[in-house]
Amino acid sequence: MDRRTALKLTSLLGGLVPSKLLAQEGTKAARSRPKEDVGFRPAGSTAKAAESEADPQPARESAMDPDAQPPAGFVNEPGFQWRRFPIGRYTQAAADQKTPQKAIIDWVFRRTGTADWHGDKTAVLTASKTELRAYNSPEVLDQVESVVERFTDSMEDVLSLHIQVVAAVDTRWRHTVYWRLKPVGGGPQGQQIWTLRLDDAALVLAQMQNQQGFRRLVDQTVEVVNGQTLTVRTFEPRTYSGGIQRESAAGTGYQPRADKLEESIILRLSPLLSYEGDSVDAAAELSVNSVQAFQRTKIIAPREVGPSEMSIDVPIAYQTRLDQTIKGWPLGQTLLISGGIHPGVIDKKGGWLGTPLGAPTSTEVLVFLDIEVASRARGRDGGAEIARKPEDASREGTRSSAAIEEAEPEPEPEPSRTRARKPGGRAVRGPDIDSEDP
Repeated sequence: MDRRTALKLTSLLGGLVPSKLLAQEGTKAARSRPKEDVGFRPAGSTAKAAESEADPQPARESAMDPDAQPPAGFVNEPGFQWRRFPIGRYTQAAADQKTPQKAIIDWVFRRTGTADWHGDKTAVLTASKTELRAYNSPEVLDQVESVVERFTDSMEDVLSLHIQVVAAVDTRWRHTVYWRLKPVGGGPQGQQIWTLRLDDAALVLAQMQNQQGFRRLVDQTVEVVNGQTLTVRTFEPRTYSGGIQRESAAGTGYQPRADKLEESIILRLSPLLSYEGDSVDAAAELSVNSVQAFQRTKIIAPREVGPSEMSIDVPIAYQTRLDQTIKGWPLGQTLLISGGIHPGVIDKKGGWLGTPLGAPTSTEVLVFLDIEVASRARGRDGGAEIARKPEDASREGTRSSAAIEEAEPEPEPEPSRTRARKPGGRAVRGPDIDSEDP
C-alpha cells in the first residue's frame, strides 16, 4: 500500500469513529459515580476491600473541622491537648451580665496562675457565652475542668452577702475576742483577715457602738451570682487649691484653681461556692485612699496689680491595697478584714479654730462580711428582701456617699421561682446609698 492510499483510509475511518472516545466516556462515568456506602457492601466483599474502595475525602474533611482543630498555622506543642467545656448553663444564670464568662476565666487564672498560659509554649484560654476552649497540658486542663465544674454544677447560683464597713478610732476591740479570731490572710501594708463566729462579730460591733468615734459607713445586704464580682464603694470628695489659673487677660487675672481629690474605700469581692455548698473561696480586693491634710504653701504669681504672693495646698495622701484569695471561708461565719489605720478616713480634716488640734489622727477601716446561699436567706426572712439602712451620716458630721456596684446590673429576683438557678439578683440598696455606674 502506497502512502497516498494510507492517508485516504485514515480519513475514512476518522469519519466513522464517534467524536467522544470510549476511554473518555469511561473516565467520566468513573468520576460521576456516586460514593458507595460502606455499610451496604456485597456479602462476598471484605471490610478491608470496602475501606479501600471508599472515598477518603470525608475523613480528611472531618480532620479539618474548624471546631475540632486549631486554626491554620497554629503551632502544636508536644503533649498539649485541646478541650472544650460547655458553660451555657452558668451564663444563663447570669444572663444580664455583659460578659458572665469572664468570671470563669478570672478564676482559672487564680487556680492555675498565669505562668502556664504566658510562657514559652503556645497556650489558649478563650470563652464565649456557650463554651470555654483551652489548649494546654493535661495537668493544667484538669485544673481548668475543676474550676468550670464549680460554676456549672454548683448547688446554688445566687449568694447573699451582708456587708458592713466600719471606721473605728480605737483598736482595743481585739481585747476580748482576739483569741477567737482565725487568721486566713494578710496584706503588704499590715492588713489582716480573720474568720470568726457570728456571735463574736456581733459582740465586737456592740462594743464599738459604745465608742464615740465609731462610724458605720456601709450596712447593706446584696445578692450576687456565684463567681461574679461585686463592688462596694464609699467615697468623700475633698476640694483644695491645687494651683493657679488665669481668669482674664488683665494682670490681676490669676486666681487659685480648685482641684478635687476623692477619699474612698473600695471593696471588690468575687465569691465562688465549693462543691459541697458549705464554704466559698473569695477573691477580695480592698483599696483605701485617705487624705491626712493639705499643706498650705506660699507661691509668687505673675500679677501686675495686687499682691504677687498667693497660697496653694499640697495634699498629704495615703493609699493601701489588699488583693488576696481567701480559701475555705465557711458559710455561717463572719469574714473580718482590717484595712489598716488611716488618718481619719472619710472624716472632717479640720481641727479647732482652723488648727490641727482636734483633727482625726487614726482610724481603723474594718469590713465585716457574712455570706450564705440566697435561698436560705430568703427562707429565714420569710422571702422578704433584706435591707438594712445605714446610720444617718449627718449625725456623724460627714457627707460621705456610698455606692454598691455589680459587674453589670442584674434584674430583681423572681419571687415565683423557688429554684435558686435564675438570672441573678439586684443589690438591695438602702435610701442613703446611691447607685453609681462603674
